[in-house]
Amino acid sequence: MSKRVIIGTAGHIDHGKSALVLALTGIDPDRLKEEKERGITIELGFAHLALPSGTLAGIVDVPGHEKFVRTMVAGAAGVDILMLVIAADEGIMPQTREHLDICRLLSIRHGLVALNKCDKVDEEWLSLQEEEVRNFVRGTFLHDAPIVRVSAATGEGLDGLTAALDRVAGGVAGKDPSLFFRLPVDRAFSMKGFGTVVTGTLVGGAVRVGEEVQVLPRGPVARIRGLQVHGGPAESSGAGTRTAVNLQGVEKESAPRGSVLCRPGTLVPTRTAEVFLEYLPLAPRPLKNRAQFSFHAFTSSTLARVLLYGTNEIPPGGSGYARIHLSEETVLLGGDRFILRGFSPLENFGYTVGGGRILHPRPPQRKGAGKSVPVVLPLLDSGDARTRILAAVEDAGWQGLEDLEAASVAGVGPDAARLEIGETVRGGEIRCMEGSPRRWHRSAVEGMGRKAIEALSRLHDRFPEREGFPREEISSVLPGAPVPGLVALSLAGNPGVGRTGDLHFLPARRPRSVELSSPLARAVSDKVRRSGLAALSRAEIAEGIPCDARELEKTLEALVRAGAVLRAKELYFDPPSVEALKGKLVSFLEKHGEITVPEFKELSGLTRKYLIPLLEHFDLAKVTLRVGDKRVLRKERK
Repeated sequence: MSKRVIIGTAGHIDHGKSALVLALTGIDPDRLKEEKERGITIELGFAHLALPSGTLAGIVDVPGHEKFVRTMVAGAAGVDILMLVIAADEGIMPQTREHLDICRLLSIRHGLVALNKCDKVDEEWLSLQEEEVRNFVRGTFLHDAPIVRVSAATGEGLDGLTAALDRVAGGVAGKDPSLFFRLPVDRAFSMKGFGTVVTGTLVGGAVRVGEEVQVLPRGPVARIRGLQVHGGPAESSGAGTRTAVNLQGVEKESAPRGSVLCRPGTLVPTRTAEVFLEYLPLAPRPLKNRAQFSFHAFTSSTLARVLLYGTNEIPPGGSGYARIHLSEETVLLGGDRFILRGFSPLENFGYTVGGGRILHPRPPQRKGAGKSVPVVLPLLDSGDARTRILAAVEDAGWQGLEDLEAASVAGVGPDAARLEIGETVRGGEIRCMEGSPRRWHRSAVEGMGRKAIEALSRLHDRFPEREGFPREEISSVLPGAPVPGLVALSLAGNPGVGRTGDLHFLPARRPRSVELSSPLARAVSDKVRRSGLAALSRAEIAEGIPCDARELEKTLEALVRAGAVLRAKELYFDPPSVEALKGKLVSFLEKHGEITVPEFKELSGLTRKYLIPLLEHFDLAKVTLRVGDKRVLRKERK
């Protein structure tokens, strides 16, 4: 496949951006009647160009008027190469400066300057303008970029401009196809006979005709009816390509500019993000804590309140960490770039004041937020993917993260995240539990282990006669309703916790053993055996057996530990009866592959009171694995 790049224009109004695109490609990017009548670009325009090396370039033409900077930002997102257009007869103007600031904040790294309208000035003036432009771009990513003399009106220099664009494109790495599939929508319209069509630059991943996509933040899941790339139909499209997508069964109002196409279930919108931001030197006043701005990321825009970390203000030219609260849900990933602008014409003169990069797209609540910079943010700002993944998982604490969540925070693709997580699991830095999709940092498991020991000590205080306690009971007295998988991990590898069967205990607090041949033990085991699968509660067992409550508790614990009685969810079952039912269940699963709760009810003839404890027992015993609302056989079962 030919290399694909996106070229974006930028520059002041009436410096000839659209005319230059038309001269280069033969495609007029100004498609609106009002644009042609007024002679100015109002909306984004698009064209395509085959460069001499075979590289295919999509071109995004942006408006130059200060009233349409919001539209310009939407077009600049996803650009690989900037073509900064400066009219030779006017030179550098306000939107020239603002557009270059925006492109720098969006982390565009490649480009050139097209010194247009050269036919209107003499050689001496051209040389002066070139010198002024070179001074203007000094210290920016255009510092050593070509300055190409050109005239869209006469065609002078067009071949040289095309060749220069081709040379710049040769140094562009292109967008990463392994990242999450994302297409920020910059245009949505209806075509007779086709329905809704959306366009945008595919900033990661790939997509094919017939696949399902989700429209975020509030849109439906839709099927792709057709694709167009560079004006022609295509079966697929990859990262870095201008793409038109024909969506089946979706109204254009459901996929407006600012929405994002992604794979269903992969991305989650957010209204809070932690960021590193840069405040421009030309900003008219310091950035105060809790200030409001207009927030722009890719093609979306919304109001945002900025909460600074560790300071009350950032001076012009300064930078810092912050938490941003958005007024509308927005799709963001770690590493995404954003722009901040005054959110009204009277605030900050309607000028771009700064921008930066997203560090955490869905940060947790933090105690004492604002007083200091959270320690995780510099780590999430690292250039090393593994460092960012480890930081994201550690920052999640007891909740842990699934692989896709870790990938979205770290700003890497799903496969890369799984690879890095696998390495850290083997190294012991990240822990996981079989059957659970969540991952926890080693510090979270060790912290939960200390809390588990405290919880066991309290349970031993309350029930000194019991031999031990099941994991579910320990979880019930732990603070914060921790995720069950984390509790299991913290108990399994805890040197301070003993275990017999499904009971956990502190070795120093374990009571003396019970004589299993005692009259009480025989009476209890006989009663449970007669009940079979119609399990008994502790109170039901006590009925008709005269004994002290503590003595009964100790005896039950001893019988459970010895395997003479099986306990599940505080119900006591006859083990041979459960084993016989296990045989029926395994046979059913070997034949049918899976079983639902209603099917298990029919198989066992039991009521829900006994069904659920037994199903959970088989899960814990590693006979079955729960997948949604069904159970399947474990590949390696006990």
